[in-house]
Amino acid sequence: MARLALLCLLAAASPAARAAGAEEGTDPRYHFEIAEPTLGAALEAIARVAGSNVLYPYELAAVTPISEVMGVYSLAQALELLLAGTGLSGQLTSGGVIVITAEAEAATTDGGSQMDQTDRKSRRGMFAGVAALLIGADAVTATAASAADEASNEVIENIVVTGVRGKPRSVLDSPIPIDVFSDELLQQVPQPGGLFQQLRYLVPSLNFPQRAGGGTATFIASAGLRGLNPDQTLVLVNGKRRHKTSLINTSTGLFSGSAGVDLNMIPNSAIERIEVLRDGAAAQYGSDAIAGVINIILKEQPEGGRLFAAAGENFDRDDGEFLNAGLNTGLALGENGFLNLSLDYRDRQGSERANPVPIPTEPGSGFRFFPDVDNGGGTFSVDPREGLVDRLVRNYGNYPADFYSASANVGYRIGDVELYSFATYAERSSTLFFTFRRPRDGRNNGELFPNGFIPEERIDETDFQVVAGVRGTTAGFDWDVSASTGTNEADWFNPLGANASLGEFSPTQFYLGAFETEEDVFQVDVTRGFDSGIGDLQVSFGAQYRREAFEIRAGDPKGTITYEGPDIVLPGDPRGAQGFPAFGPEDVNDETRHNVGIYGELGLQATDNIFLSAAARFEDYSDFGEESIFKLAGRWDPTPWLGVRASFNTGFRAPGIQQLGFRGTRGQFVDLDLDGVAETIVLRQTLPPTEAAADALGASPLQPETSTTFSAGVTITPGYGLTITLDAYQIDVEDRIVLSSQFNRGDGTPALGGGTIGNQVSLLLDAAGIDPSVEGVNYFTNSIDTSSRGVDLVLSYRNETDVGTFTINGAFNYNEVDIDRIASNPPELAGLVLADGQPLQQFDRARLGTYTDEFPETKLVLSSMYDYGRLGVTLRATQFGSFDNINNNPAADTSNDAEWIVDLEARYSLENGLMFTAGSNNIFNTYPDEVRAEGAFGGGQYDGNSPFGFTGGTWYLSAEYSW
Repeated sequence: MARLALLCLLAAASPAARAAGAEEGTDPRYHFEIAEPTLGAALEAIARVAGSNVLYPYELAAVTPISEVMGVYSLAQALELLLAGTGLSGQLTSGGVIVITAEAEAATTDGGSQMDQTDRKSRRGMFAGVAALLIGADAVTATAASAADEASNEVIENIVVTGVRGKPRSVLDSPIPIDVFSDELLQQVPQPGGLFQQLRYLVPSLNFPQRAGGGTATFIASAGLRGLNPDQTLVLVNGKRRHKTSLINTSTGLFSGSAGVDLNMIPNSAIERIEVLRDGAAAQYGSDAIAGVINIILKEQPEGGRLFAAAGENFDRDDGEFLNAGLNTGLALGENGFLNLSLDYRDRQGSERANPVPIPTEPGSGFRFFPDVDNGGGTFSVDPREGLVDRLVRNYGNYPADFYSASANVGYRIGDVELYSFATYAERSSTLFFTFRRPRDGRNNGELFPNGFIPEERIDETDFQVVAGVRGTTAGFDWDVSASTGTNEADWFNPLGANASLGEFSPTQFYLGAFETEEDVFQVDVTRGFDSGIGDLQVSFGAQYRREAFEIRAGDPKGTITYEGPDIVLPGDPRGAQGFPAFGPEDVNDETRHNVGIYGELGLQATDNIFLSAAARFEDYSDFGEESIFKLAGRWDPTPWLGVRASFNTGFRAPGIQQLGFRGTRGQFVDLDLDGVAETIVLRQTLPPTEAAADALGASPLQPETSTTFSAGVTITPGYGLTITLDAYQIDVEDRIVLSSQFNRGDGTPALGGGTIGNQVSLLLDAAGIDPSVEGVNYFTNSIDTSSRGVDLVLSYRNETDVGTFTINGAFNYNEVDIDRIASNPPELAGLVLADGQPLQQFDRARLGTYTDEFPETKLVLSSMYDYGRLGVTLRATQFGSFDNINNNPAADTSNDAEWIVDLEARYSLENGLMFTAGSNNIFNTYPDEVRAEGAFGGGQYDGNSPFGFTGGTWYLSAEYSW
């Protein structure tokens, strides 16, 4: 089978001529003077005049056209004149691409003699599949069928716009590895948590723990590619940079200290497809694109729509009930515009996995809520209230959340120029339950909660982004000018809590404060294709201005650890709102910065089977200075069925604006006995690296991370519906920004002259004004180098038979992360020792383990889809490899075996547009290993960094209506 080359003229880098299918006389008319020597050149000339893109097989490039096109015609009339007698026809998709297909009953003519009848028949199926995928479907849908032969719906190649500017390329023709996931495929991976959960079962190198850790890690939907952190992957929407969440991961576990983009803030029903570029791309797109790029393409359909609802719950305990619903609809704006609207709603209840705490039978033994009763004479008995209170004290696998989002995507063409805009808006309310405060606990207010209580934290988020721009063509240059603004605001509440130091005067509800991020971007992109004499050359260049801001606002003074009001009665007791103290005046911050970047990119199709590209970028940041990076990539196709590709790039990630400005205190369970069981709650504080206390402990201003990435791979298309890609990579990151270990008040007591001078860490913290009730602090620092290396293998097979269509996909990732360098201790820590006499280090063993051991090194995803008539079935099996949980005491380390998670779904469609679905995620109700004995509060059996959580399986039912 001859290789399919995709030749698209970007005469107006945008969807054009939305009036496809309009009656004759209503289509726009153009003045054509087409007398090109080849059919390929003539098609490109027609597309240039009409301001559209054209897709046709490479073999047509040298075919001599039969007719010239001279005069004023509509696009459809011009194509009909040019292609008359060739056995070909041209259709305009709703995405604004002219697709040239073979007519079902083509006769052999002089103009078509260079393609025999067999080739035409096979290519007719190819082009039908390509046309469908141009609008983001895995098979020809009703929309695609209007643009291509409905009888041929074979999926051959996905068209992508991420990774190489200029002419769109296919996944298999790309010089770098890219995955494409259509809206239809996403619908077959329903997950109650949102988009990141879906991608976890689609992208082999994506790591998304069900519950990344405590605190804000519970709320943030964040995932990492290729063993790196979420903030080392760039997220785009319609090719434009997406703003980050204001919530920073404050846990000490996986992804600690990162603040990435929360994909769950984008409504699923608005997504046309997702392109995942698995390669460094900072030279093309800027900061953050070290591990790769996720580009979300929104729907542009000017008609039709989809309404759906899904509901389900967990197998165990009948909890975790969820409801997902969504609506998408398209509207035509006259003949030259579209408006696509979406609305999503998700409601998820908590999944409780703790066991009730047994009632103690003997005084002095077991878990006791209340002190033993003193009977006098030296005898004690169990307090009778032990049997009267709720002894299920909570260990949630999933926390409850309520969410809705909306989006609008609009475009309108005026002559050779298109105006466009898209926006998303979301609100989410998430609740976290902290550890039970017993009546006998000093953190409890006995006057307010005589039976103890569970502190709650609720975060209400508002997320908004709008992008507006104009694009067109001038003097052969395709240009795009856009501006965007995005914000994420998180208000923190303590709806059930207490400040123990206020006794009976304590409020039971607190406003804890707020975070807000804002990101404004203005950018210009220009590209043009040239005949360089040595091949088709695509020249692209552009510039970007970006402003970032991060703000912390204070909360209720009575909820802070520094409150000194007149009603404070117990100064020696734990202070601040239990769970997460309110942000005080000392935490208030308002960080801003800006940067300017320029880039250039070249893409050369040197021969039919050799493609080369190069990109360079220069950026200047207001806080740390300048960065220059580059990328080289190439592809060679020695045969029609084999392609070899490779890339080498340097990259960088600027310190997150949240990492520069975050300051906060939290209650944290710690393991003082180093036996792997956390039993004591202490207050821990994270400081900005420029604060006096952090400086006294060796912190310094943050610098950007820098990276070097090499990847090489092959694409194999032996035919028979089978495609294979294999890519190996290595990503070296220097000066990685990480959270230091906690410096505790019990650390740092050096012996001097046979005596001691007291606890040096405490003295440093006291001198810097840190509240005495704060047990320890940490800060962000550029202090480790890591190497992430691995292999991605992706296979796809499709076969149409008389008894249905079978699609089989497989994906495997192996990824290993090593720490290559740990910075030497700063002079400020020299000579300080831990409480056990060991040297105090900037990074302890547990902290380093989160970067190397606490996520699976392997993941295997196997899926099979069967479609026959109105019936469809999907079976998916995912194996998550083994992973560990690292502690400072090696004897307390835990290991988790590899596990298979199997999902099953069945669908049935009716003629009237209705479809009903029944399915199950984790149908065998698989849990991770119970790595430790049940703790005092009835939980703790599972490690919190499990890649599939510890809630077991779920079932669901859904219904949808499409029109």
